[in-house]
Amino acid sequence: MIGVHQPEGRRMRTLSYAMNVSLDGYVAAPGDDLTWGAPSDELFQFWSDRVAATGLTLYGRRLWEAMSSHWPTADQQPGATPAHVEFAGRWRDLPKVVFSSTIGAVD
Repeated sequence: MIGVHQPEGRRMRTLSYAMNVSLDGYVAAPGDDLTWGAPSDELFQFWSDRVAATGLTLYGRRLWEAMSSHWPTADQQPGATPAHVEFAGRWRDLPKVVFSSTIGAVD
């Protein structure tokens, strides 16, 4: 990259952007409801594999609040499927950065 110094032996990491949206381009239903996006088993496994291959994830406040209210203990919930147990562990282990101008700290 022009103008970026990379120490010898180090390489740039890949930045990937991914988002679930409905066909009409919206992320959430009215009232900020995200339940429309519940994935099929196949799609859930795709996202779980993506998380396993990710080194760091970036969140905005709203998605952080949704994810952090569920996934830290999702594998301990009654009826947790093996896929949910796997994803919860991957999600917890993944380093995260949260961008927000309205919250001061995250766990």
